[in-house]
Amino acid sequence: MGDIVVKVPPSVDEKLADLIAKTIAERLKTLARLNEMLKNSELSEEDAIELGRKAKMGRGEYLERRYSSRS
Repeated sequence: MGDIVVKVPPSVDEKLADLIAKTIAERLKTLARLNEMLKNSELSEEDAIELGRKAKMGRGEYLERRYSSRS
């Protein structure tokens, strides 16, 4: 695995720079775990996009029903 270098300006507090580095490392670990879990998935990218659109549309309809009656 390669290295990732993140350069932060010298004006950024060292604690914040450490937090940024830790956050990026945690996200990369999460992505690696997700890739491992999904490596045998038969779901195509197109199927995933369509499911996402349907979920988004359904959530929008739910929120519209819930909040449109409020005035």
